[in-house]
Amino acid sequence: MKKIYAGVLLSLAALTGAAQAQSLVYVSNAESGTVTGYQLDKAKKALVPIGSFPAGAKAMSSVVSPDKKMLYVSVRSKPYSVVAYHIQPDGQLVKASQSPLPESMAYISLDKQGRFLLSASYGGDLFSINRIDSNGQVQAQPVQVVHTGKRAHAIQVDPGNHFLFVTLLGADQLLQYRFDAASGKVTPNDPPFVNIQSEAATGPRHFVIAPNVDKQGKRSLYVLTEMAGNISQLTLNADGTTTPVATVNSVSPKEDMQRGEARPLTGDDDLPPSHKPRIWQADIHITPDGRFLYSTERTSSTLSSFSVDPHDGHLTYLTSIKTEQQPRGFAIDSSGRFLIESGQKSTQLSLYSIDPTSGALTLNGRYATGKGANWVSLVEE
Repeated sequence: MKKIYAGVLLSLAALTGAAQAQSLVYVSNAESGTVTGYQLDKAKKALVPIGSFPAGAKAMSSVVSPDKKMLYVSVRSKPYSVVAYHIQPDGQLVKASQSPLPESMAYISLDKQGRFLLSASYGGDLFSINRIDSNGQVQAQPVQVVHTGKRAHAIQVDPGNHFLFVTLLGADQLLQYRFDAASGKVTPNDPPFVNIQSEAATGPRHFVIAPNVDKQGKRSLYVLTEMAGNISQLTLNADGTTTPVATVNSVSPKEDMQRGEARPLTGDDDLPPSHKPRIWQADIHITPDGRFLYSTERTSSTLSSFSVDPHDGHLTYLTSIKTEQQPRGFAIDSSGRFLIESGQKSTQLSLYSIDPTSGALTLNGRYATGKGANWVSLVEE
């Protein structure tokens, strides 16, 4: 009898664990001023809507805390701020606080301990570091504000939490800093930057750091260029500097496009008509096992895929597919089996399955979301 009772308890515990192991998806909608939430049902390959939560006009870049308890969303309308939400067990978002930021922040991230909010401003030519208190609230007074060259775009720390990198779209550079995880402050590395420039005006935008080292014992950093239509591979050195290695084309050869131009500060679409469509790349992500990498191009509304050579991290272009209109942001789940894509001029999301052998994408379904969908963050247990 005791054995049967123990077996029942074990079964209940297993069921409870399965119920708690969930994947939550949050999408920022700039025009709606909301964040929409979904549960990713991996067994059914579907997204289940959770709800819509107010954030503020031009709600954009978002990031999840390392402990999975908080979601932070950058609000790029005045007064510039970051909204912090408590993530509930059922996926609902409860607003915890709203803290001012020095400028309109195009990109936010966290250090690996979740103690500091890192934010980069395209319009303000700067980045800011703000402490996060024990309640998950972002403190209003920055620890440090660093003025950069033109159009700071993305900001991240390295996996070891010792170094910090910032792309400068207007200067074709990747800035390199030493990061003090105790104080949150940075100091320039030596050298303080590397040029991301296979040709003039490439526009380095977003970047990803490989989740593991290659067979040569090196870790790669990949920078997506907004205007040139390529991806630059750099080696991340032990001292926090980077060394350019190679550049690969990342726009579909089927698209007859010309070099892009940096967008003015007044809006994403404020460029005069051109003879050929302009290259306008957006986002880049890599699977957790480091085998496949994906990027988006907004003008052609395409999603491109690449294989990553395990020997040296070299990228090989695979294919491009049409996706949501003007794709701005996407995310890959922790298993590397699913990709969720948003489109800034679409009111739907695309959910894809990733083939673990080939990296090929299969569309599972499209799901309604808010207007101006531009950023996707996942919370996974």
